[in-house]
Amino acid sequence: MRRALLLLSVTAAACGSELPRGTSSFTLGRTTVRTDSALDIVGLVFRLADTTEFPRIGPLPKWRLALSTELEDSAFGLALALGPTPVGPILETFAAPAVPDTACGWLATGVHRCFTGNAPQKQALRRFIAAAEAFAPRATPLVLEGMDAKARLQDLSDVYTALAEAHPLDSVMAAYSGYTDQTFQVTLARTFWTRALSPSVDPASPSRAGGDRLFLAPDPTFLERSFRSPSYVWLALGHQMAHAVVRRLFAEHPEILSSSVALQPTVEGDMARAGYAPALWDVELGEQLARAITVRALNTANRTLTWAARMDALTTNMQLVPWIEDALARYEKDRDRFPNLSAFATELATDIAAIPLDSCRAAPSPGAALIGVARGRAVVGWLADASPFRARGLVVGDTVTTIDGDSVSAGDLLVPTRQLYLDFAQHLPAELSTLGVKRGSRVYEVQVPVNWVARATARVASQARSATQRVGGELPICIWVRRALRQ
Repeated sequence: MRRALLLLSVTAAACGSELPRGTSSFTLGRTTVRTDSALDIVGLVFRLADTTEFPRIGPLPKWRLALSTELEDSAFGLALALGPTPVGPILETFAAPAVPDTACGWLATGVHRCFTGNAPQKQALRRFIAAAEAFAPRATPLVLEGMDAKARLQDLSDVYTALAEAHPLDSVMAAYSGYTDQTFQVTLARTFWTRALSPSVDPASPSRAGGDRLFLAPDPTFLERSFRSPSYVWLALGHQMAHAVVRRLFAEHPEILSSSVALQPTVEGDMARAGYAPALWDVELGEQLARAITVRALNTANRTLTWAARMDALTTNMQLVPWIEDALARYEKDRDRFPNLSAFATELATDIAAIPLDSCRAAPSPGAALIGVARGRAVVGWLADASPFRARGLVVGDTVTTIDGDSVSAGDLLVPTRQLYLDFAQHLPAELSTLGVKRGSRVYEVQVPVNWVARATARVASQARSATQRVGGELPICIWVRRALRQ
């Protein structure tokens, strides 16, 4: 009887919105969610070392005050030395510090390339994480708001409440993709608020170590209870689960990428503005496909979230999403023929490659990939034959130190490329884009005039053609598509 009562009490606690005291993880279906106190401290040190973007409200000022006598610890210096860094590389290095320094993918020229050279920055990340973990015993005795076991349990309970619904999120994604064997290991990245360098729905790339390992970044709306919004948890975590599906789909069917890589120049500028490194087609198509899968999968379980996910994609100008949605609608109607997305891969590849294009006026593609090797320094890893920088004397292997006077941010393998695209594409006609370059002992500048050219852009599926005025047979500058809405 006592054992039965104990079992009943545990079951009742699990069915409520609050998990039992002492809980550090829970499992629902194929998903395990946990907190990590060491990761919390790593994030705390990382954010306290950021002197350029420090809020005046919320827990950070209180943490800085509580740790005022500890800020000389080497962990803070190592965090500062990283320079402008997205949260993704830190989370990925924390999860798998020994992962090789390699990024592979398709370039706009239709060539598959692998890049290395970011080893010094990876080593700096490992040194910082080790120092932050060593700092944890000094931080633990202090009263840090939101960093105790009670706060971790509250965040965990909030996520449990969001996921313990009639339609479990992982089951929704499994049913939609047909990949019923995928499991997810989710860690709450409680202190890793995303910023301009890190899209909130993509704090890190998925890792397949022990199942698809994901990180759930906090909802920036709530400073105290970071995961209290079930809608946010579903949207952010569902999107990351969709990325795990896309990653598997690309691994099984790389022809989806190789047959559609010609679309890469049509979306690279908007992907950069949305916060994604645009050099590799794998990143660009993977993001748009993941967003489309998220929309269609959530449509089967929660249509309110469907509209939120779709509008988020459109407001960030993910032009391919409506077209991919149309393709996925055919997949949904014939699941007997297509039991999973792998079975639909040939049709999906054909539909994506056939997305219609328009011509508009825009800055030419920079046609470059920069590999971040240290704070304030990157190396040219690839130049397209038609790159305007090649015509001005830039060569592969040059060390780039500045882009338009700003120090190169080298926190991730291709993040400096994103900065290059942003600075290059946002100029007015006839202005210059300037790279500070060091070749051997010589330091010089490469100046490229930015003049509008006729450039392809993916047609927005619902655009009102009568609302556009052609200039010399071309549409206005590409940014006009931001105003289009899916009807």
